[in-house]
Amino acid sequence: MTAMAFEMVPLQFSHFQALLLFALIISLAFGTLGRRRPIERLKYAAWSFAMFLLVGVALGWLMYPFSR
Repeated sequence: MTAMAFEMVPLQFSHFQALLLFALIISLAFGTLGRRRPIERLKYAAWSFAMFLLVGVALGWLMYPFSR
């Protein structure tokens, strides 16, 4: 019986996918830690997710002219 070699395949995300993943994880943490009732947690997590996306996309557009 031979030992199987497992290779780690690196994850390659686009900038937007990385922003989505970051916003999802952090907004879930904020929602869990920030409010008491479950409905308030859900609303706060959704609001913070939307704000992360809005600010991230806005900053991306503001920095775009400097990338050229």
